[in-house]
Amino acid sequence: MPAPKQVPEMTEAEILAAESACHALCVDYCDIVDAQDYPRLREIFAQDAVFARPTAPQDPLRGAENIVANFESRPRTRVTQHLVTNIRVRVDSPTTASGSCRILLYMCDASEPETPEGRQAAPKQLIGMYIDRYVRTKVGWRIAERRGKTLFHT
Repeated sequence: MPAPKQVPEMTEAEILAAESACHALCVDYCDIVDAQDYPRLREIFAQDAVFARPTAPQDPLRGAENIVANFESRPRTRVTQHLVTNIRVRVDSPTTASGSCRILLYMCDASEPETPEGRQAAPKQLIGMYIDRYVRTKVGWRIAERRGKTLFHT
């Protein structure tokens, strides 16, 4: 594992803690969206965050409240499972970091019957990525900006 980036005003332990907190934000995002627990997005996005969805990168959402409202407008019958991998975080300063991750998104409709093997996934699945900027707030690290891009689909 490569040594963490050196930030002169931070100890190695502080850098590792920041990286870990930002890494957790990537995972938490997927868990929150898949559970449709959208109000919890306020726990991971900064109040003034910008979110450019992979399906509408030209139309970014601004502000945590608008991000939550957009997710809450989605059909509740849409079942998703985000698999997140290749998470990279670079601490830039004591209050900022940047990073990226890859996403494999499986979807189906809730009307699909549950079987011992689970629900039948929709035929079209997506592989994409997020480019993130993080900010340390009074309540901890948050996503300041998340820009998504779809790379492949089935």
